[in-house]
Amino acid sequence: MRAWLAAALLLFPVACDRSDQPKAAPPQAPGPAAATSPWTWHPLGGLAVIEGEVTEPTTLLLEGRSIRERRFTEIGPVRWEFFRPPAGETAVLRTEEGRELARFEFSVPVPGARPKPAQAPAKKALPPPVPAAKAPTPTPKPPTPAPPQPKAAPAPLPQPKPSPAPPSPPKAVLPAPEPEPTPKTRAEARLRSLPATPIPGRKPLALPGPAVAPTGLPPRAATFTPIVVESAPPTLTKPAPPPASLVTPVVPRPGAAPAWPGGGEALNLTRGPVGKKRLLLSFDGGSSNEVTTEVLDILKARGVRTTLFLTGAFIRRFPAQVKRMAAEGHELGNHTMNHPHFAPDMKRDPKWTRERVQKELLDADAALVSLLGRPMDPYWRAPYGEHTAEIRRWAEEVGYRHIGWSEGADTLDWAGPKDRRLYRSGEAIVARLEKRLGREGDGLIVLMHLGSARELGDRPTEGLGAFMDRARKEGWTFVTVGTILQDLGKPAWDPQQRLALLTEAPAPRR
Repeated sequence: MRAWLAAALLLFPVACDRSDQPKAAPPQAPGPAAATSPWTWHPLGGLAVIEGEVTEPTTLLLEGRSIRERRFTEIGPVRWEFFRPPAGETAVLRTEEGRELARFEFSVPVPGARPKPAQAPAKKALPPPVPAAKAPTPTPKPPTPAPPQPKAAPAPLPQPKPSPAPPSPPKAVLPAPEPEPTPKTRAEARLRSLPATPIPGRKPLALPGPAVAPTGLPPRAATFTPIVVESAPPTLTKPAPPPASLVTPVVPRPGAAPAWPGGGEALNLTRGPVGKKRLLLSFDGGSSNEVTTEVLDILKARGVRTTLFLTGAFIRRFPAQVKRMAAEGHELGNHTMNHPHFAPDMKRDPKWTRERVQKELLDADAALVSLLGRPMDPYWRAPYGEHTAEIRRWAEEVGYRHIGWSEGADTLDWAGPKDRRLYRSGEAIVARLEKRLGREGDGLIVLMHLGSARELGDRPTEGLGAFMDRARKEGWTFVTVGTILQDLGKPAWDPQQRLALLTEAPAPRR
C-alpha cells in the first residue's frame, strides 16, 4: 500500500507539468498583413509617385490637408501616382481599417537625393499615455493613513492625463472632404447653376490672345442651352428644373443642327470601325513634356495629324508647344485641369459632384482659350482611365464625348525600369504594336504619352517613326478622333458652341 502511495506521489507533479505545457507556448496568431517593405515617394515631373508593397488585397487611403486619395490594390508591389501636393504638405498612408503604413512629407527634393517618407515615430511616441493610466496606482499608498483620504481629490488630476488625445491629432490633420466651397467667381457660380437659357448682359472673357475665329453666327446665336439628360443623378445639390424646359435644343443658325445631338448617350469610344485599315495614335499630356518635341517632329515629317489630350496644367507650363500643336493641325482634346481621380475602381468618388467634374473640364478649356483664342475640340479623356456612365453624361452636357483606348493598347510608355511589372523597353513597346497591328489592328485606338521619365535610348518614340513608315507601306492610315466618329456616323459637335460657358457676367454697378 505504501509503495502504491509513493508511486502516485511521484507521478502527480509530472502530470501537472504536462497539463501546463500547452499554456507555456500558445501559438501567436499572425497579425494582419501590411507593407513588407518601407514605403517611399519620389517626384515625376509634376506628379508624386508612392511605391511600396502589400501582402494582401487592401484599400489604401492617402490623406492630408489638401489631398484625399483612395485606391484598392492587390497583393504585391504598389505604384501610385498623383499630382504632387504643395511643398511642405504632410500626408498619411493607411489601410481602410485605420492601420497606418507610412507618413510622407512632400517637400522640395534635394537634387540627387531620393525623398523618403516621414517616418511614423510620432505614432510610436504615443504609447507613453499608456503608463499614464498606471500613474493613478501610486495613489493607493497615500490612503493608508486615514486622514490623507481627502487627498483622493487629486484623483481627478490624473484623469486629464489618461485622456490620450494624442492619437486624435493624426485624424485632426486629415479631415474628411470639405463641403463644396462657395463660388469665388461669377463664372463658377454660372457653371453651378447651368441655366437653360442664356443670361442677358453676359460678355465674352477679355482674352490676351488672338481673337476667336469668326463662326458666322448671329451675335446672340453664339450662346446655347446645354442638353441635360433626364436621367441626371439624384446627387445634385440644387433641384433641377422640369425636364421639358431643359431638353429644348438651341438652333444656332438657320439650317444648322441642334447643339450636341445625341448628348446623353454616355459614349465611351474605344475602337473605330473595321474594314478601313485605320489606326489612331493618341497622346496624353499631363504634367511633363520630355518627348513632346520628338512626337511632333515624327508626326510633322510624315504629314500625320492626330488627337492630343491636354491638361490645363500642361497648357500653362508649355504654351509654345501647345501653339505648335494647333498650328500643325492636331486635334486638342480635354484631359481635365489637374488630372484628378474621378472614379477609383471605376466608382465615382462622392466628392466629385456634377459641378466639380464640369468645372475641371471647363477650367482646362478656359486655359486653351486664353492661350489660343479657341476652345478645345469636343472630346475628353478621363485621367487614369477612371470614369463612369454618369460622369460621361455630365461631360456631354458641356460638350465633350469621352475617348478611351482599345483593350491592351495602353503602351505603358511612361513606366521606367523601376516600375518592375509594368515596364517594357522602348523596343519591346514598338514590337508589341507591330504584332497587334498584324493581328487585330483595324480601328485600334492606341494610348501614348507626351511625357516620359525614361532615359534616352529607352523611349518608344525612337522607333515610332520607323513603325509608322512600315505601317503605311502595308496600307494603314493614321487618323484623328473626328475621323473615327464620322466613320461611325456620329453627328459632329461644334466646339464654338461651348464659348457661352466660358463667359463672365459684368460687375454690378455701385
